[in-house]
Amino acid sequence: MVRRSLAHENMGSTQPCLQLLFAQQPPRGCLPSYPEGCSLWGVVSFHASVPPAFPMRILAVAAAFTACSAAAAEKPVVIPEGQTVVGRCVGVHDGDSITVLLDTPSGKRQSKIRLDAIDAPELGQPFSNRSKQTLADMVFDKECTVESLGADKYGRTVGRVTVSGKDVNAAMLESGMAWHFAKYDDRQSMADRHEAAKKAGVGLWSDLKAIPPWEWRKMSKDERKPFREPAGAK
Repeated sequence: MVRRSLAHENMGSTQPCLQLLFAQQPPRGCLPSYPEGCSLWGVVSFHASVPPAFPMRILAVAAAFTACSAAAAEKPVVIPEGQTVVGRCVGVHDGDSITVLLDTPSGKRQSKIRLDAIDAPELGQPFSNRSKQTLADMVFDKECTVESLGADKYGRTVGRVTVSGKDVNAAMLESGMAWHFAKYDDRQSMADRHEAAKKAGVGLWSDLKAIPPWEWRKMSKDERKPFREPAGAK
């Protein structure tokens, strides 16, 4: 559901163009032959060189479609370090990464947020789906306040997220759905939440052999195969 909603957000700007493009079908038998391997811009150039028997409005349609596609493919906004913004969550990638939609001077833009201080199970890792769902329950389609700590090497904003005053990063630790990423965060309060959840055996801590994500990322596919999500996780 989360992915579908995000895909819907991404497709929103191109949908009218797609409808317009397919509404302008030429009469049967009037389609010209395009050069092999011709791209969309090649099609536009091709039509610019042929007699006007073929509807010229296809040029405008093709140009509009290309413009819409380019807008949907804009790079996500990186929130400057030290700045706090409010946006609506439109996507949840996993247990520590979300996408928020921001109002900017140039219109609505997406920003990908990597939650600071925590590391959630990787996709395909035991508890990854539960971790993702736990985060989605807290943030999806809700107004999120993001305090930026800068950007990571992937171009995502590293941030502390709150929803209605609730510290989402801390809540993921308390629910046992993420590890404290002590390599990048030395706050004792976060370490205490991690240890409390572990001691209580909640969430991923119901598996006594839970593998930290930073170790999982180093493992080969064959090394990961024996691991399965245990039944009855709290």
